[in-house]
Amino acid sequence: MNRNLGATLVALGLLCMNHFAWAADPSEGTIARPGFDLHYRLFGQGKPVLVLSGGPGFDCDYVEPVARELASSNLTILVELRGTGRSRPPEINRRTINLKLYLADLEALRESLKLERWTVLGHSAGANLAMNYAVAFPARVEALVLVDSGPVRQSLAGAMMDNVFLRLTPEQVAAAKRAPSFQTLLPGYFYDREKAAKMVATFRLESYHDDVAQLMAVDEMAPGMDLRPALERLPLPALVIAGRQDPIDPGMQGEIHLALKNSRLVLLDRCGHFSWLEQPSAVYSAIREFLGENHPPAQTPSP
Repeated sequence: MNRNLGATLVALGLLCMNHFAWAADPSEGTIARPGFDLHYRLFGQGKPVLVLSGGPGFDCDYVEPVARELASSNLTILVELRGTGRSRPPEINRRTINLKLYLADLEALRESLKLERWTVLGHSAGANLAMNYAVAFPARVEALVLVDSGPVRQSLAGAMMDNVFLRLTPEQVAAAKRAPSFQTLLPGYFYDREKAAKMVATFRLESYHDDVAQLMAVDEMAPGMDLRPALERLPLPALVIAGRQDPIDPGMQGEIHLALKNSRLVLLDRCGHFSWLEQPSAVYSAIREFLGENHPPAQTPSP
């Protein structure tokens, strides 16, 4: 599989759209970064939870339902990651899009909001970003919530795509190999294909930034990448949650769980890569229980 195809397939597997009425509009803000403004949204109030979208390269709108759901008891912070949404540098290249800059953006956001520590929740590639942030800034992370994490080591990426292709019809496989598309690949990430079809119907091409995906893959899926040794040094409490039918092998979620010595593993039946869409009650119940056990007193960000 060529590099562009592989990165595109990984990214296409990490998008979903909202299918219920959202609550009141969030408050919004920006922080100045070299050459552009980083945008973020705030929901609710209480103990802070940063929500990170996946892809890499997808706009954060697809995880906004998660931020809104948890805002009933927490301050949730949804960031439009560098290169996505309205947070686009004037040039997209290795000088402006890389893992080091992503981590610096998150730390600048925390400092701007005057939060001493926060819980970091990430989905898919966003979970990988959350783990990398915790490794770089462990004193700033209260806890980790890893939802349907992407591969924790580079050698697992190929198996993930094999699993996706095994679930597609012959016609979808042929179409995906000719030109990878959201419509042909998405069913391979779901247990419930009806839910996959609903997402396809609402997909917006501009929600995915392939240029960002290719650049971030250089760091996040670098040859030999293995986060487990660094995770073993983290004492942070962590929740690892994923669907048993996720094409990103649930056994890999077990590897993350074993590396993070203070973690809890929750695997959900009849559930694929977008667990909060297929098993919402179980997902939100597990996250709320975990947050209730592992949060400090509430902090309020400065205006």
